[in-house]
Amino acid sequence: MQIVGHHAHLSSGDIRRLIGCVSALSGPAPGSEPVARLLPGGYTGSLVALVWTEHLDPLVLKAGPQEHMLAERENRAEYTGGDPWLTERGLDETFGPVEVEIQARSELWSVVVYPYIGGKTFAEIGNFGDFAELIGAYLWSPNRDESPSESTLRECLRIVALNLAASTTVRPSTAAQPLLRYLPPLRWDLGILAALNTARSFCPDLPELAGFREWWEESIASIRVAPVHDDRLLHGDVRFANVLVDSVHSEVHFIDYGNGRRGHVFEDFARFEIDLLFRTTPRVDGDQALDHTQLLDATAHLLRDEVSLGEGATTENNRQIKCITQWRRTMYQALPQMARPGATMMYRWFLLRECLKRTRWTAGAAMGHDEPDAASLMYLICALRRRLSGDGEAHPRISTAPQVLASALRCRAAFVPTRGSERVVNHLRNASKKAALVDAATRISTVRLLAETGQSYLSPRGQFTGEIRDLLAAGGSLQVAVCSPYMPEYLGLSMSYTEHDDGPYAPDATLLRKTEESLDGFSLLRREFGSLIELRLCRFAVGATVLLTEETSFYEPYFRTPRIKRQKLLFDSFELQFDASGLHSRSLIEETFAFHWRHSDSVEDTRAKTERYEKLRSAFLELWP
Repeated sequence: MQIVGHHAHLSSGDIRRLIGCVSALSGPAPGSEPVARLLPGGYTGSLVALVWTEHLDPLVLKAGPQEHMLAERENRAEYTGGDPWLTERGLDETFGPVEVEIQARSELWSVVVYPYIGGKTFAEIGNFGDFAELIGAYLWSPNRDESPSESTLRECLRIVALNLAASTTVRPSTAAQPLLRYLPPLRWDLGILAALNTARSFCPDLPELAGFREWWEESIASIRVAPVHDDRLLHGDVRFANVLVDSVHSEVHFIDYGNGRRGHVFEDFARFEIDLLFRTTPRVDGDQALDHTQLLDATAHLLRDEVSLGEGATTENNRQIKCITQWRRTMYQALPQMARPGATMMYRWFLLRECLKRTRWTAGAAMGHDEPDAASLMYLICALRRRLSGDGEAHPRISTAPQVLASALRCRAAFVPTRGSERVVNHLRNASKKAALVDAATRISTVRLLAETGQSYLSPRGQFTGEIRDLLAAGGSLQVAVCSPYMPEYLGLSMSYTEHDDGPYAPDATLLRKTEESLDGFSLLRREFGSLIELRLCRFAVGATVLLTEETSFYEPYFRTPRIKRQKLLFDSFELQFDASGLHSRSLIEETFAFHWRHSDSVEDTRAKTERYEKLRSAFLELWP
C-alpha cells in the first residue's frame, strides 16, 4: 500500500491498518494494493484520505474515534436515505474498530467511506470545488466569461435550499411550543461570554454588547409560542466547506455528517446564510479583516423585511446583494413556513445564535484561516440584537471608540506625557526608538526619518547618534528629510521658538543651531559611510516626525505650541508607535514620507540656489512689513 502525505498524530502503520480494514479496497488481482493520499479536513485529529484502487472509482476514506464514525454513518444514512453505489460494493457500513495510538494513548478508531466527488480527468478538475470557490469565482473572477453564470449560481442555491428543506424525518407537533423548545442552549462558559465582554471593553460605544446574556435569556423566555414548528434530522454543519459543487452541471453534494442531530431546520439554514454573508464580503487587501463598509451595507440589506420575504430588489452592480437576495428567494420557495407571521423574526434568533457560536472560531482569522474577524462578527451581532429588540431598520453601526481605533491601526504604544510624567514617558519613548533602530541594524535594513531638523539623529551629540552609526556600520541605510531653512515655513517654526510670536518674522537662533548641527552631522556621516545615508530638504511644511523601520513606525504630530516649554519639559505633545502589520496606518505614514521625499532637494542643490531662496524670503516678508 502506498501512502502519500503525513498525519500529525497517526503513525504510517496505524494509517495502513485503518485503510486495510476496508476489505473491499483490496483488488481481485494478487498484489493489487490501494494508493492513499492524505487530505486536510474533518474535525481536529481525524484522518481523511483520497484512495485509488484498480477495480473501483476513487473513494474518500474518513477515520476517527469509533463513536464519532458510528454516529456519522447513521446520520448520513438517515439524512440521505443511503447511497446505492456504496451499498452495492459493500462500502456503506462502518469498518473497524482498529486500535491506534494518539499522543501516547490508545484509542479505538473506525472508518467510513464516501464516494469521491470531483473531476476524474485533468480537464474536469477545475469544474469542482466547494461552495466558497463557486461564490468567489462568481464575485471576483477577473474573467467574467469564465466565472459561473447567474443562472448557475441561482440553481446551486436552489438545490442547497431544497436539500435543507426536504426531509421525511419531521416529527409533527400537537401543541404550541415556546421558542426555547427549538433554540438550542448556548455554552456561554466556553468562550462566548468572554468574547462578548472583551468586545464590550474595546467598544464601549456599542450599547448592544452590554448585558448581552441577560437580554438573550429574558427575551427568548418571553416568546411563549414559536411561529414555526420543526423537529427533524439536521445535517448539522452546512458550512461552505461541506457543500461541494459541480459548476458545469449545477450539481450540489453535501459531505461530513458527523454533526448530524435532531433540531429545527432554521439551524441549518442559518449556518449556510451566515457563511454566505461573510464569504461574499471581500477582505481588505493584504489583511484578514473583512471590508466593514461592504459588510454593514450587506447586513442592512439582509435585515430588511422585504428581503426576508424574498422580495428584495437586486442591485445591478452589486453581486453580493444579488447573492443574498437570490438566496432568500430560494429559501422562501423551498420552505413555505417562512410565509407565516413571525417566522422571519424567529429565524433571526437562529442567525444570532449562529453568530454567537462563531465567536469561538475567530482565532482562526488571526491565523490566516477563512473565518470572519472578531470585529465583523460583533458588528453583525449588534445589528441582529437591535433588529430583534424592535429598533427598526437602523443601519448597522461601527464602533469609533479609541480602543477600536488603536486596535485597527495596530497601535503598539502611545507615549503621552501628562503633568509630572514627562521625563519618564520621554525615556520610554526614546528606549522604544533605540530598540527599533537596533533591530533595523540587525536586519541591515533601511530606516526613513521625516523631522523638523533631525538633530537627535544626525548631530554628534544627538540622542540616537550611536544607534544611527551602528545601523550604517552594519550596512543598513538611512534616508532623512527635514525642513528647509530657506523656505518661508521655517519662519513659522521660528515663531514657535520665541516667547512673543507677534513678529517680526526672522529665523530663530535655537532652531538655526539645531539645523546646522544636523547638516554638519550629516556631512561627517556622509564622509564615513557614503551613499548609505541621504539627507534632503523639504519644499513644504512638515506636520509630524515620522520614523519608519521594517517592523515598526513612530508618528509624532507637531503643534504650534511654544517650543520654549518643550525645552523645559523634554516632551510636551504625544507620539504613537505602530506595528508594521497595521496596513492602514503603515500606508498613511509611508505615503507621507514618500510625498516629502519626492518634493525635496539635496543639500547641495539647495545651497546652489541660495540667492533665489533669499529673494523668495524677502518677497514673503514684504507682505507683512
